[in-house]
Amino acid sequence: MEQLKVIGTEEGILVLATESGERFALPVDETLRAQLRTARPSDEPRAARPSPREIQAHIRAGMSAADVANLLGIRVEDVTRYERPIIAEREHIVGQALAVPVLIAGELEPDAQPTFGTAVRTKLSEAGATGERWTSWREADGWVVKLEFTVSEVEHDARWSFDPRRSSLSPLNSDATQLSRQGSLPEGLIPRLRALDTPQPKDESRFDSGAFGPRHSAPADPETASPTSLRGAGSAAQDAAIKRAPEPVVTSSETADLLEALRRRRGQREPMPTDERSDTRERTPVALFDALEPGYQEPEPAPEPDPKPEASDESAQPETRRRGGRTSMPSWDEIVFGARSEDA
Repeated sequence: MEQLKVIGTEEGILVLATESGERFALPVDETLRAQLRTARPSDEPRAARPSPREIQAHIRAGMSAADVANLLGIRVEDVTRYERPIIAEREHIVGQALAVPVLIAGELEPDAQPTFGTAVRTKLSEAGATGERWTSWREADGWVVKLEFTVSEVEHDARWSFDPRRSSLSPLNSDATQLSRQGSLPEGLIPRLRALDTPQPKDESRFDSGAFGPRHSAPADPETASPTSLRGAGSAAQDAAIKRAPEPVVTSSETADLLEALRRRRGQREPMPTDERSDTRERTPVALFDALEPGYQEPEPAPEPDPKPEASDESAQPETRRRGGRTSMPSWDEIVFGARSEDA
C-alpha cells in the first residue's frame, strides 16, 4: 500500500501526495469525519467522565448545574439529568426545618403547637419583610437552612444549622439570632453596611481637640501696650500697679511743706524726688530750694521730736528749711478735725 501525506487544503478538500510526488484530492465530508473519530489511537488518554454520584454531591452542596458543569468540564445537559432528585432532597430538608415545633410562651393558645416556620413568618410580617426565599444545602458537618428577605430595601441573610434526626435548629449569624428570639423584633433588624460610591464630606462643624495646640503669647512691649490692654488686666495686677511708687513730680512749696509735716508726724520720711534737669548739679544733700530770695531771714530751727523706735534711719537727716513770712504749719488735729488744738 502506498503511503500518502497531507500537503494542503483547497475549498473543502484535502490535498494528498505520494513519495513520488503524485497528488490526490480527498473531499472532507461526514464519512471522513466519522472515520477519523473511530480511527483514534487506543493508547491516547481520555478524560475520565464524572460519575452521577460526584455530580449529585456537588449539587447537594448548593452548587447550580452551570457551576458543576464548569467545575467538571462537562456539558450542562450532563448535569441536569442528575440534579432533579437532589433538588427535591434539599426542598424536603427546608420543609422539615419549617415544621420543627417551637415553644412561644404566652403568645398562642395552650392547645396550639407553633412551628419554626410559623414563628419566623410572623416576625417577618411584623417587620414588613418581603421577598422570602428558603433554601438548604449540605456541608461536611451537616445541613444548613438559609432564609433571604428584604426589609426597608436592605437584603438580609439568616442561616441556621439543622439536624433532621434531632429536629434541632441553631442560628449561625446575627439575623438568624434576631429571628430566633422570643417576643417581637427590636427596632428593626440591624441593616448591613453597604459601600458608598463617593466618600462622605468631612463634617467641619464638629469640635476637634487635636486641631488646637497650646497658644504661646509673645510678651507685651510696655512701650507699645495700649490703654485697652492695660485696663483688661486682673484686679491683682491693678492693685500691684497702684502700689508702685509714683513718677517723680514737681509740687508747689506749700504742698511740699504740708507733705513733709505729715511724714514727720507719722515718723516716716522719704527723700523728695529731684528734677531730672538737676542731674548735672553736684550730688549732695540740698534743701527744697537751692537759692534764697533777697531779704530772707532764716528762722530758728524748730526742735526735732524724739524719734520713735520704729522710725527709719531717714529721720536723722537735717530738716528742710522753709520760706519766711509764711503762715504757721497746721497741726495734725487741724488737718484731720478742722479745729486748732489748745496747745497750738
